[in-house]
Amino acid sequence: MPCFAASSLVIMKPWNYIDSGPNLGVYNMALDEELLARAQAGEDRPVLRLYAWQPAAVSLGRFQKRETAVNDEACRRLGLDIVRRITGGRAVLHDKELTYSIIARTDNPLFPGNVLGTYKVIAAGLLAGLRNLGIPAEIVARGSRHAERVDKNAKDAACFSSPSWYEILVQGRKIVGSAQRRVSGAFLQHGSILMDYDPRQEAAVIPGGCAGDVVTCIRRELGRAVPLDEVKQAFVRGFQEALGIEFIETEL
Repeated sequence: MPCFAASSLVIMKPWNYIDSGPNLGVYNMALDEELLARAQAGEDRPVLRLYAWQPAAVSLGRFQKRETAVNDEACRRLGLDIVRRITGGRAVLHDKELTYSIIARTDNPLFPGNVLGTYKVIAAGLLAGLRNLGIPAEIVARGSRHAERVDKNAKDAACFSSPSWYEILVQGRKIVGSAQRRVSGAFLQHGSILMDYDPRQEAAVIPGGCAGDVVTCIRRELGRAVPLDEVKQAFVRGFQEALGIEFIETEL
């Protein structure tokens, strides 16, 4: 199996890298949950998984009420699936995006033993991936001036523009949205990296829509459509560089 190695940093124990491609939303969420269960059961090799959605779907947060969180009729009309995540937060439209998930044991020495510290470590890898694409993103702590702008303009029902602990922003606009679930001994963090963005489509399926003026995407920032494989490679390399890790490409 091919390996990806970061040459200039001290290499920690290898991670599994899974490129599971485009799949049904129910498969994507079930696989994230299965990988978390494996980590909780003792699998000590962390996982970076990259995937897409086919067809596009809306995922509901763990505690959301479906009848108020999503427009079922609009989803049927547009051919969108509706699924539920095991992470919290608000509804998310998954369409033109690359989705990542990271699953690891909570005793892994790379990660602090709390939600905030884990967000910060993963944010460094996401930031490096965007910069590999030529996007001058920055990590902004929640409560800062830019993060408050995102928070102020976010709608109650929409998820992507709602704030998380460490935002990945480009000129004050959010480009990555993440959520985390911690169980005894393990955690899962997954999130959306926007390749393109249509606020009108999101407003049609998620009541309240998203605040388009505080959201951006790769296409908008680079002025061109970027192939999915190019984005994947940029983020694999970004996590290698930022976290000092080696990936072993793994098939399920």
